[in-house]
Amino acid sequence: MFVLGTAGHIDHGKSSLIQAMTGINPDRLPEEQARGMTIDLGFAWLRLPSGDEIGLIDVPGHERFVRNMVAGAGSIHAAMLVVAADDGWMPQTQEHLDILRLLDIRHGLVALTKIDLVEPEWRELVAADIRSHLAGSFLAEAPILPVSSVTKEGVDAVIAAIETIARTLQTIGDTGKARLFIDRVFVLTGIGVVVTGTSRGGGFTADSDVYHFPSGDKVRIRALQSHEKTVARVGAGFRMAANLGGATRETVSRGDVLTGFPYTLRPTFLAVRTQNLPDSGIVLDEGRRVLFILGTTETEAVIRPFDDRGIRPGGEGLAIIKTAHPVAAFIGDNFILRLPTPQVTVGGGRILDLFDQYPRRKDLDGLADYLTARISGGLNDILTTELNKRFFTVQDALLFYAGFSAGDIGAAVDALMAAGVVIRHEGHLGLTNKISEMQKRIAGELKKAHNEASYLKGLTADDLARRVGRPPGEQWQLLLDYLEQNRLIGRSQQFYRLAEFAATLDPKMKAEADKILAHVEQAGHNYPTLEELEARFPGCRKTVNFLRDQKSLVLIPTQFVTTAAIWKSIMTYIEEKLEGDGKLTVAEFRDRFGSSRKYALPVLEYLDRMGITRREEDIRVKGGRYDERHSL
Repeated sequence: MFVLGTAGHIDHGKSSLIQAMTGINPDRLPEEQARGMTIDLGFAWLRLPSGDEIGLIDVPGHERFVRNMVAGAGSIHAAMLVVAADDGWMPQTQEHLDILRLLDIRHGLVALTKIDLVEPEWRELVAADIRSHLAGSFLAEAPILPVSSVTKEGVDAVIAAIETIARTLQTIGDTGKARLFIDRVFVLTGIGVVVTGTSRGGGFTADSDVYHFPSGDKVRIRALQSHEKTVARVGAGFRMAANLGGATRETVSRGDVLTGFPYTLRPTFLAVRTQNLPDSGIVLDEGRRVLFILGTTETEAVIRPFDDRGIRPGGEGLAIIKTAHPVAAFIGDNFILRLPTPQVTVGGGRILDLFDQYPRRKDLDGLADYLTARISGGLNDILTTELNKRFFTVQDALLFYAGFSAGDIGAAVDALMAAGVVIRHEGHLGLTNKISEMQKRIAGELKKAHNEASYLKGLTADDLARRVGRPPGEQWQLLLDYLEQNRLIGRSQQFYRLAEFAATLDPKMKAEADKILAHVEQAGHNYPTLEELEARFPGCRKTVNFLRDQKSLVLIPTQFVTTAAIWKSIMTYIEEKLEGDGKLTVAEFRDRFGSSRKYALPVLEYLDRMGITRREEDIRVKGGRYDERHSL
């Protein structure tokens, strides 16, 4: 279903035309009916000749109630601009047209009302004047249909034109991300709180849970109505009334939002492309206070244009808008800007991104390129700029807060992967070029490190991050894991290296290593300590560490050192004893290797800590990890 909204100056016959077409008086308030003037939004529906129904929103034309007009216009898919033949083009006609354009309404028609009050020649002059005002707008080629709500002349032609638009807009986008910007809240005795609005981005179902924004509370839709009929479900683009459980009149207000999913963000910083209307009379400059209107949500806000000269009347540009209160915004939403005083519309535009903090002015230049790429509104442009923010993005969360369905996003991702633009890694997506560029930088730093110290196994993740100027953390680790899994780099324990690199000693260190191994081998089971080795071979710690990494030396915590061959003989003896006798004492170990308790006890305690043996009073038996002894 689609919703048509009226627009136009006060007393130009908007409500009367709706009543003439539908038999429904959209002016629901007694004050409106008494004064003959629409103050708040009015609602009706129209059954077209085809049998299809559409929703109608009647908006107020008085300048004091333009904020209500904006609230209604934010929920429509097409517009009927109403101009009275006896009055012609007026200030609110122009303001309403500006608002429709800023909200990116692209379909509509013009109703030239009250033709029963003027002569045919005057009607033609007014129609020509209207056409001149519409030049360059989305209504430039729209039909201008003469109509009288009194005589009913032209009513059928207006309905036929609406049906033509309805056929053009047969499918209202269902992204599976339902939002309802609430435009009315009231309480019915015996029923409770009822809210109304136009479903956007998806449908709602009776007897189901939804979420209230901004509180985040879960509430329940007890019952649904659409066009005064009780229904089980409404789809995207439907006018609806929902009876809510778990809500009170004090906790739900006009401008709040119901969502069919948990909207967990609380955005107050919005990157936007905004236009300044030619006749606004102000510059949208740094710190300018405005009223920000999204759907039915209205909040005070401050604007920070990227251009420090501001956005002049008739101009447009990028800006950051800081709202006083969170808004349930999506990337791609259109908004309106008005001045707090005097309350006039000065501009509007489209949301390009949602931020969790206020960007500093010196950071704006770095944001301009990717935000400019999003102005087109194309899925591929928005998707690739989103992926470019980080190395990897969780696929299921990609563009969740944007007006695209999961199916459309998935299809776009598949196409980009087929083209080699995007790669997938453990449920994450990344841009091939971004990752390749960083891989080259990482390879360069690893090569430097290997040349500086070929005896080291490589660099830790944190050291590597510092070298390339990136913060360590989850994103960095995901990148390293991807590069390792694809054999673009290698890893030894916690050290990263070039895939083909193997640590080696230079000739001087090689000679020192041979001497150290010979000395430790000669010591046998009277194991030297690290301190003793350093005293005998000053500055040998790097070489010792290399030999330990190569498993040529074994450290018996926390001080003794022996060779791999001697350690193997120890493990062979342990196996023989525990597989044979099933037990071992310190004395037996000491006597077998001709050492002393000073050396035997640290070895057995080390084996206890590893779980290979377990102490029971004065003997050792198999430990819980005995069967894993060759891998420990």
